[in-house]
Amino acid sequence: MLISFFQAEEAQQLRRLQKKRKAETMRLLDMERRQKKRVEEIRETQKKLLENKNNYKINDGYINFLKDEENMNLKEQHRAEVRKELDKLEMTCKDMASLLRGLGVNVGGPLSHEVRAAYKRALLSFHPDRASGSDIRLQVEAEEKFKLISRMKDKFLPTL
Repeated sequence: MLISFFQAEEAQQLRRLQKKRKAETMRLLDMERRQKKRVEEIRETQKKLLENKNNYKINDGYINFLKDEENMNLKEQHRAEVRKELDKLEMTCKDMASLLRGLGVNVGGPLSHEVRAAYKRALLSFHPDRASGSDIRLQVEAEEKFKLISRMKDKFLPTL
């Protein structure tokens, strides 16, 4: 009787944990979908504005449409390069500590609390809001590294 009670309690905890993980996965997928939608909306708006650029004064207090389009293309170019590098890193990492070391974050040692502290430092240092606003490459690099670290936390959760 006592064993079945503990088994039922463990099963219930397992279901809660699975439900929590599923909700987090859905939240991340939804966030990614909304981000892609926003990028597409921005591109569509820019495309429409570029088609009608004769109706606007460029560099005279209005948006510099050509520069925005150039920046978007440059960002996508950098994003592809950075993703290629990070995909290679992702394939070689066996745990969170090796991933963080590969990204240049100092991990004190193999202890879980040291890896957790390094993980938090990495999230702060690669957070997109803290990235350089003037250097597009650094900004894209920080965004992609932040996404990678967040994804890998789910993969290496048992080791943290």
